[in-house]
Amino acid sequence: MPFIGAAIVGAIGLSGFVATATSALINLGVAAGLSYLSRSMLGATATTDTGIKTNIELGGNQPRGCIFGETGTAGQLIYWNTANENNNYLQMVFALGEGPHEDLTRIWVNGKERTLTLTASTAWSKTYRVSGFATSSGVPVLYVDFYHGYEDQPVDADLVEWAKPSDRWTSSDRLAGICYAKVRAFYIDTAFDTGGVPTFLFGVRGRRLYDWRKDSTNGGSGVHRWSDPHTWEYSANSIVQLYNFQRGLTLGGELIVGMGVPPIDLRLDMYTAAANVCDTLVADPDGVMGPAFACNTVVSANEEYGSVIQRFLDSCAGSLYERVGAYGPIAGAPQSVVYPTITDGDLVVGRPVKFTAKLSRADLINGVFGSYVSPDDQYQMVSYPARTDSGAEAEDTEIRRIQQDEPTITSPGMAQRLAQIRLKLARLQATATITLGFRAIVLEPGDWVRWNSARYGDRTYIILSLTQNTDQTVTVNLREIAASAYDWSAGDELPAGAPGIEGDTSGLATGVTGFSLSALTLSGAGGAKTPAIRVFWSPISDPTITAVLIEYRIAGTTDALSISTSSVGNGEYLISAGLVPNTSYELRATIVTVPVRATEWTDWSTVSTGEQLAGGVVPNSITPAQMTAATRELVVTLTQTALTSLQASVAQLALIVADVDSAGDLNKRELARSLTIQLGAAVASFSEQITAAVGPDSAIVAQITALQAQIGDIGASLNVSFVAEATPAGALAAFRVKATAQNAEGGLLIVAKSGPGGVNYSEVWIDATRFLVTGTGADPTPVFLIDTSDPLSPVIVLNGAVVAPESITAGKLNVATLSAIVANLGEITAGVARSADNRLRIDFDNARIVISS
Repeated sequence: MPFIGAAIVGAIGLSGFVATATSALINLGVAAGLSYLSRSMLGATATTDTGIKTNIELGGNQPRGCIFGETGTAGQLIYWNTANENNNYLQMVFALGEGPHEDLTRIWVNGKERTLTLTASTAWSKTYRVSGFATSSGVPVLYVDFYHGYEDQPVDADLVEWAKPSDRWTSSDRLAGICYAKVRAFYIDTAFDTGGVPTFLFGVRGRRLYDWRKDSTNGGSGVHRWSDPHTWEYSANSIVQLYNFQRGLTLGGELIVGMGVPPIDLRLDMYTAAANVCDTLVADPDGVMGPAFACNTVVSANEEYGSVIQRFLDSCAGSLYERVGAYGPIAGAPQSVVYPTITDGDLVVGRPVKFTAKLSRADLINGVFGSYVSPDDQYQMVSYPARTDSGAEAEDTEIRRIQQDEPTITSPGMAQRLAQIRLKLARLQATATITLGFRAIVLEPGDWVRWNSARYGDRTYIILSLTQNTDQTVTVNLREIAASAYDWSAGDELPAGAPGIEGDTSGLATGVTGFSLSALTLSGAGGAKTPAIRVFWSPISDPTITAVLIEYRIAGTTDALSISTSSVGNGEYLISAGLVPNTSYELRATIVTVPVRATEWTDWSTVSTGEQLAGGVVPNSITPAQMTAATRELVVTLTQTALTSLQASVAQLALIVADVDSAGDLNKRELARSLTIQLGAAVASFSEQITAAVGPDSAIVAQITALQAQIGDIGASLNVSFVAEATPAGALAAFRVKATAQNAEGGLLIVAKSGPGGVNYSEVWIDATRFLVTGTGADPTPVFLIDTSDPLSPVIVLNGAVVAPESITAGKLNVATLSAIVANLGEITAGVARSADNRLRIDFDNARIVISS
């Protein structure tokens, strides 16, 4: 089949707009961004672009951008055309980035990598023959022309010659300033045996950049000139990329990517030192030398500056500081200590000294695992060998590993080196805040200093921040540092193995063993019955297995719920919530590991649930039927009021926490950690945020922890919040738990508040459908439950069995009004008392006694 136009539209999903408007988009030129429509960077939202673009982009509404370093991209299809007598000649144009890019390095056609052979080269473009596509006589039928992307690049004559109609591509359509790949192919059945239009993935070596170190007019040595991109060269150096991004990259005088920072605001000496660190050669286990750090990423113009800068810095274990109004980076390498050693005698007398030798247990790290970008795997993320510290694990008495993915790194050795730096820095735990005299005014953030203290020990620190006080003293915030944190040798690099695991993993478990089920019925003291399923497995002692994941569903259905338990050593788990009685269920299980590795599910096993006695209603219970209509209405009203108050209190708690973030005048500290694992549609995540803030008239500390497990539309979550606040208006302490399992919700809120005018109270709110109590070793006993059979009129059903005999007596009743009491003695109302046979009536209102025969 030839490359007919209709086939292309159907195969790649082009709309009529693209098919008719392509020529207009091309002729817009640099001012409008060609097929990359310019978007304002002010107020832009950060994207998730982190290094690869494996999905083809269609249409004109795409952000401008470019490639830094080397990465993979499917490009943006901006033009296609079929020609020749049988429409068997195909032309496709893919925009790859804006500004001059270095080269095309690899290509995948229909998911299979092919060899590129250079057949022609000019100052503007290169032509490659793609292997594996030829006639039966060996004539090649697939080529790619790579245009670097200079503003003065010429038009592609082939596109002009074969344009249909002829004005679809003219001599003025140069794609000025756009790096693009033009695919041209003749359809031959034996070559394109899959039929239709092939798909492409390009490996691209990205932007040519200005390097001030190669500019003889800017303190360097060479021909680089900022005003002439033709003098620039390709660079994957993280700091060179950072410098170009901060200065801003332009086309036709228009800023397309970057910040536009004046060069006077960039500390060139610091950029030079950091760039030299990135270029330091490091050997791999085979003795091959390569740069210590490099960055490979796609940068779009609609990203926040901070998001892009963070990627550059993360790729070189670096930091960016503002020093006297100018930017200055420091890359991941030891710094010299030039300031004289600080002793206790240098501390300003009377100023507080804050010192902490160890991190909290929640912040301890003794292992790092994650993924990097593998060019050999079509630029997908694959795991690098985990970096662990057995000595630290012994010191911490447990394994505490974090996930650190490297989406800008294409070398497993470089990914390991960054993980090792992270791990070693985490073990340097001391922090301090001290105040020094006037001579410390020369210190700057990022400087390394030595503090030899008789009380706190002799350590080297990095200055995180400092404050120059009005009395000519300087307060510095310090974090322990050491040159050894950056030590690395070729022997430290581990061979690439199974995902995230160091060395051989053949002996590690891939799933649970001894999986079995048992149905049972939970019985309460009042006769309440609830169906349950007990899940069994062989107890697990492997420290890399952090949880057992269980899925269960009604037999014959496909939608499954999931439960995760971290008690892997118990070998069992009880499921009781939400089960349908007298129903057949299917269950299976697998393991969750850290670091992540391939795991397997057990086969589905079947079990049938037992009976259920709804509500725990037992003899002598007080049921809605035994209540008057007024009493039932009162119960419903109180229940709805309680739920409304609970929701209001939760909302108030959320506002209090939000105040911490919005209070710009507070001195605020934050700690955060998170963990997310995903496999297909299954996602498990954990996050924790701790915020402490103080101001002249306020102090607040809040902690929010969230757990979530999701498989498709089925999910469960647990949110826990703590808040303590003190202001002149009073004090508040609150604790809130909310549990959600698909359509079931439960919550607990405890609030204590005090303030002026005698406002002192505490409240406990419980949001649940059942309320049970238990003693040591006793079965749970239902006290009451909320009957929601009528969602619009929920009622409370009280278990009468939990009321002790004679516990409610007349002496214990104290009410303002009494509607009625029914007993063996007859009836007593507010105004009348009468005997059971109505022969004796005492009328209190009219002061008379009536006796009838």
